[in-house]
Amino acid sequence: MYIRFLFIFLFSNVINYISAQTYVFAQLQGTPVNTSGWNLQGDARVGNILNNNSSEVIICSIGGNKSGAIFYNQPINLSICKKWKAEFDFRIYDGNGADGLAFCFLDTPPVGFVTGQGLGIPATANGLKVCFDTYNNCMFPTTANMPKVEIRYGAGYDECWNQPTADNAGGNLSFIRSASYNHALIEYNDGAINVSVNGKLLLTANQQFNFSGYLGFTASVGGSNDNHSIKNAIIYTDMPPSVAGGVNGIASICSNKLLQLGTNASAGYVYNWSPATGLSNAATANPVLQYNNTSDTTISTTYYVKTAFAASAGCFSTDSVKVSIRPNPKVNFGIPGICLNDAIANFTDSSFTKDNASLPLNYSWNFDDALATSLNPNSSVLKNPSHVYKAAKTYMVKSIVTSAAGCIDSLTKPFTVNGSVPKADFNFLTKTDFCSGDTVAIIDNSSVDFGKLTRIDIYWDAINHPTAMETYTNPDFKKRYTHFYDAFISPFSQTISIRYDVYSGVTCINSVIKTFNLLAKPKIVFPAISSLCKNNPAYPIATPVELSGMAGNGIFSGKGVNAKGLFTPNMAGTFTLQYLFTANNGCKDSAVQPITVWQTPIINAGPGLSVLEGNSALIQASSGSNNLTYLWAPATYLNNDTLLQPTTTPLKNITYIVQATDSNGCKASDTVNIKVLLKPIAPNAFSPNGDGINDTWIIGNLKDYPNCIVQVFNRTGQIVFESVGYNTPWDGTFKGTPLPIGTYYYIIQPKNGRAPMGGSVTIIR
Repeated sequence: MYIRFLFIFLFSNVINYISAQTYVFAQLQGTPVNTSGWNLQGDARVGNILNNNSSEVIICSIGGNKSGAIFYNQPINLSICKKWKAEFDFRIYDGNGADGLAFCFLDTPPVGFVTGQGLGIPATANGLKVCFDTYNNCMFPTTANMPKVEIRYGAGYDECWNQPTADNAGGNLSFIRSASYNHALIEYNDGAINVSVNGKLLLTANQQFNFSGYLGFTASVGGSNDNHSIKNAIIYTDMPPSVAGGVNGIASICSNKLLQLGTNASAGYVYNWSPATGLSNAATANPVLQYNNTSDTTISTTYYVKTAFAASAGCFSTDSVKVSIRPNPKVNFGIPGICLNDAIANFTDSSFTKDNASLPLNYSWNFDDALATSLNPNSSVLKNPSHVYKAAKTYMVKSIVTSAAGCIDSLTKPFTVNGSVPKADFNFLTKTDFCSGDTVAIIDNSSVDFGKLTRIDIYWDAINHPTAMETYTNPDFKKRYTHFYDAFISPFSQTISIRYDVYSGVTCINSVIKTFNLLAKPKIVFPAISSLCKNNPAYPIATPVELSGMAGNGIFSGKGVNAKGLFTPNMAGTFTLQYLFTANNGCKDSAVQPITVWQTPIINAGPGLSVLEGNSALIQASSGSNNLTYLWAPATYLNNDTLLQPTTTPLKNITYIVQATDSNGCKASDTVNIKVLLKPIAPNAFSPNGDGINDTWIIGNLKDYPNCIVQVFNRTGQIVFESVGYNTPWDGTFKGTPLPIGTYYYIIQPKNGRAPMGGSVTIIR
């Protein structure tokens, strides 16, 4: 990275369109070789051939059929960036011969390799291959005219292609395979290709590549073996240089401070930074970064700059800088509570940071004391300093904390040296008689001659528990304090003393004691309540018991209950009933119990039935509830009195009652009337003579057949009487004229399932 920066700063204002490449695009240098940004495949690795400091890259080493590759992982688009050159030292030696090494520009960097004569170049790789071939696969004997320098282009590689080649005729290339490193220079200028070794131009070609690809090295040992290695590799391009800033790509800044990134702008360049977070301008060469890190740990963000020619935006380079935004320390400190009589004020620092790199913290205090002296200075660099104040007043104490990373935070707090004469006082919030088992509230009414109280100690039961106290720091005037006193039922009352100690500092104290009566509290026991059914009558709740025997009055409350405890179960559910007992001393206790009201079962005995004498019928009862038991009464004429729908075979009219009972014991009932339809009885004679006896033809039981049809015929078949229903019995007339004495014939159709009846009837006068 440092070589790259040096090169950039030297040439940052130069765009050389003639001699081409001035921007260090990629390099393999250092001890050990820095391969950051390069992708190593196969046998490629950093190692030692002639040296012992890992300053060489072994592309592939001695051993049959090995291959390797190392390519820079940033592509270059030769349709836009048309110039580059590569310089490197290469060496092929140590074995009994091998296939060779190539510098390539390929559309896809190698992953799978071709060993042997393929120089490690995949068959599908398209682009430029500058090959240093040390094994002859095209002529026999195999040593003829070897080694060779070849320029190959297109997909794959074949040393036998008819493309530019320089061979070893006359021995002029024998040095290519040697124990020493040779220096290669390969130049590409918009299609013009030059290959030089050790300062001598060996081969040229002209072939344009108008696509994006990757630059790097491949090699393979083939059936023989040699080490293939490179070092001091550097690739220049005609790109504008990018400078992100920092030292070796790293920078650090405190939260909200300013950091200059980048470098001076160059004419003809355009810049783009990402992300833009915190940057003053993402389109300038040297933006200012200001980042507010509100957390308590370091935030690291990598900023990238892309620099392109304004006239050719697609030809660009990139650089990055990782910026650590360190948090400012969080400053805080404790203020001592002192009065003028106290000897010294001790300040306690509580500043912190979770960024370990920011430790240790450094401190700078200012005590704001105009009466400070050289023996009692107004400042300190201690973490927890002390200072003696000589006047009761309010001071503005300031602490400045600086982290090891140089990040700063400060805080100023008012600090009061209180007066030395506090006066303790408090008032009961409501009354001076309180019930035990309740909370007693008091309100502060203390004062001090200057400043404020620093502490209050309250002994809530100073006589019975003289060492039990509660401490309240930083108290306020008129502040409310409360304490719960345990309930008791005996004695009737206790006298309680509250001791109230107030401080305006460490040694400045004043006390007051006040008493009040704490009264016994009743104790209520509310027995459990049995569950009820919704259709139960109003139920009196048993009065709860007060255990201490205290006199007083109690009332009930809750859904469905009146104050005296009469509960009306008019809806189903579980309800909470409360009993509140107020003793004659005004103290209260309450207790609650749940009561469950069960829904009433739903039962319907069904519609009334008419049954022909001697027949049976199914009672059509129904229920809207599950898991019920049934009982019919009376059981007379029933086949089973526990069924929901029993069968009856009645001999006379009867009314049944069915009772349904659910699993909770709740009951409901309904009734159904069963009417027995007796056979109609038709007399065979009647005497319609007006004497009031048998003046009409009375047919017994026919009133139970309201839709019956009655027809009477004379001997010739003429209908002399007809009616639907028999509400008005026949009086022996036809159209109002009395019929003569004689025998007549009838047909009765009762309906309701009964068959028609026929016979004769005689009119007697």
